[in-house]
Amino acid sequence: MSILQKHFPLGLGTSRFPISGPNDTEGIEKSIKIVRKALDMGITYVDVGFNYSAGMAPIVLKEAFQQTSTPFTVTAKVMYGQDRTADEARKRVELYLKTMGLEKAQYFTCWTIWNYEIFQNIMKKGGIYEGALKLKEEGLIDHICCSLHAPPADILKIIDSNAFEAITVSYSMLSAANLKPILDAAYAKDIGVTVMNPLGGGVIAQNKDYFSFACGDKDEGNTIHAALRFVKAHPAVDVVLGGVKSEKELMDSISVFSKPDPEPPAERLERVMHSVAELKGFCTGCKYCEGCPKNIPTAAIMQARNALLFEPAATYNRTEPEELLYHIQMFRPLLHDEGWLPETAENPCVKCGKCERQCTQKLGIIDAVADTYRRAEQTYFTKEAHKERLRDLLYQKGYKKVGLYPNGGFSNLIIRLYQEFFGTPEFEWLQFNSDPKTWGQMADERIVHGPKEIPELQPDMILICTYKYDQDILDSLREYEQYGVKLEKLHRKEEMPWVF
Repeated sequence: MSILQKHFPLGLGTSRFPISGPNDTEGIEKSIKIVRKALDMGITYVDVGFNYSAGMAPIVLKEAFQQTSTPFTVTAKVMYGQDRTADEARKRVELYLKTMGLEKAQYFTCWTIWNYEIFQNIMKKGGIYEGALKLKEEGLIDHICCSLHAPPADILKIIDSNAFEAITVSYSMLSAANLKPILDAAYAKDIGVTVMNPLGGGVIAQNKDYFSFACGDKDEGNTIHAALRFVKAHPAVDVVLGGVKSEKELMDSISVFSKPDPEPPAERLERVMHSVAELKGFCTGCKYCEGCPKNIPTAAIMQARNALLFEPAATYNRTEPEELLYHIQMFRPLLHDEGWLPETAENPCVKCGKCERQCTQKLGIIDAVADTYRRAEQTYFTKEAHKERLRDLLYQKGYKKVGLYPNGGFSNLIIRLYQEFFGTPEFEWLQFNSDPKTWGQMADERIVHGPKEIPELQPDMILICTYKYDQDILDSLREYEQYGVKLEKLHRKEEMPWVF
């Protein structure tokens, strides 16, 4: 029996609250009501990150928790890169608890493990995992968990380590073939499983007619309900996270899990998996096409290209153009889940045909690979493009100080890549963030500054690293141009995020 089986099957995701920022009083009040309603209806698992919902999710939870006596549990997420040591992990958890007004968090989550190397760094002596063990010993947390975005082979190795009592993975009909071995392994070890992105990051909700095959006789033609029931049908899955923007969305999701599945779960799994395998042009993830003599990740590319079959959903604050949305949905799993970023956009395929001969769906893999490399060039999705971008922005420009805004995953990557590409910079890195909770804190061995310190620190230029809020941040920093500060956005118009 896993540690998560005690929970109501629906968990409350807090990343999509209807809040535009700290001054959005109406949005904050609506969000507090959503949380209270969720708790009143029996939801006990609350998933929160410190930057969720414009950084306001922890504050919303504090207000909601103070207004109820209903039992609940929360996560405290610590990401390697933003924090590296046991002491930094402790400070992060203490910040969570202080912000939410709590004495403890039930689930410590090693957040966003991209690959096995990051897992190894987390496990090092004096690292994040050691900090989690100390927090557990002192009663500030109950369980040590993780969220995994790594390639399936790495996830299986992490599960085999027995380091974690529960895992969070991205799982839906779209990824079912790849994730089944992972869920089976977790189930065999009684490791709890929380599922994020049960609707494929919005793809299923956006294309309900296409996925209507998910509906059984008793699903009343509701594709979204059927998709959620499919995710819960695997016996390993304990909690399905639902990110909601309104009480209406919340109540709709609760209705799915408030009664038993009208179809036996094992039959639902088998039926839907069979239907997915028969989709025309759809890669089922069987991986028979693997083994390319030029090491092209054909299986990963073909699975990622499934996104091209569906109407794209708005994402990362982008609503258009349509081709950009398609590219985000296609390249995201290649980088996020597979760690694939080609060196250049030159297609290494020799058209030997091995992949197509082995494909059970008889897909045009050779042409698909060529098209993928073409799209990679168009969207600057290569290591060579990243190097040239940093050269154009920063290399030998005579800068003495360069600010990165905000600090975090993007800024850490930029610092590392600059060192890799060009060596030690001739300028000083500065890190900025709009969140007052981060000011004065150390991040990756550098202090985090607030924007009001810009005139005093006098950076020559500030590079806006984030993808989702880059235009908002650019607009907010315009006033500092009067001090001679040059403002640049990392990402170009058609560019993919450097970090997903």
